[in-house]
Amino acid sequence: MLKLEVFDPAMCCATGICGNSVDPKLVTFASDLEWLKKQGVDVVRHGLSFEPAEFVKNEEVKSTLHSDGDDCLPIIVIDNKIVSKACYPKREKLAELCKVQYDEKEDIPVQIEESSCCGPDCDCHKSNVSDNSKKILFIVVILIMIGIIAFKFSCKAGAADVYKNLTSISQINASEDVAFIYVPTPKNEKISSETKSALISAQNALKAKNISASLYTISPKSSEYAQVASQTTPPAILTIYKGKGKNYVSGAINQTKLLQSYMAASLSGGCGAGCPCHKH
Repeated sequence: MLKLEVFDPAMCCATGICGNSVDPKLVTFASDLEWLKKQGVDVVRHGLSFEPAEFVKNEEVKSTLHSDGDDCLPIIVIDNKIVSKACYPKREKLAELCKVQYDEKEDIPVQIEESSCCGPDCDCHKSNVSDNSKKILFIVVILIMIGIIAFKFSCKAGAADVYKNLTSISQINASEDVAFIYVPTPKNEKISSETKSALISAQNALKAKNISASLYTISPKSSEYAQVASQTTPPAILTIYKGKGKNYVSGAINQTKLLQSYMAASLSGGCGAGCPCHKH
């Protein structure tokens, strides 16, 4: 016996024919499936709201959902092969797919009563509860949006605090594992979002290995800026390990380069007597 499976999108009931506003297409499709059953076709429907496991169990359906998203629903499967996506085929097309005889004269949709599709416990019959749920959902969404906006503003406000301003490199605690010091151009102290993201990523990567990494900025107005900037091409990052070893990163700054700079600084024997980090 030929088997036709319908993988429906999320609906309030098995057929979607419920509530105060019923889609005529769903009514017609339901009657077409009943007609197919009478032609000897084994028809099975799976609703995403009620049988999500069936969607996972079918490899083709699962793969299609993964690649196309929910927009591919409904999916029609005949003998484990997808034959239709994103629409409810008409009776003539269903007959063609199932290879059964189709008579246009018999194509008269059967009207299905709402009560036959879902019981009294179905949410679509609880208009008051539905309205209240919508109000609660609306409030929750608003609160989430407020939270997201507040978080973004707090991040912007706190960004400057993450990068401690240095007037002298000697201010860095020699016991710190590693210090990443942003060296801006003389006319622009603003750090780019890409560099900022790279620094935070490197800091988190080191933190995951129990290595503390502090972030600093040295101002062009600092007495030591000229000496530091002369050894690289700003904007750049000066990496100092344990107050001794040092390394510079300039050009395109990313997490990989910063971690490599940390390794190079940790293997360095020191930065020389003239380096500002030795001035106490």
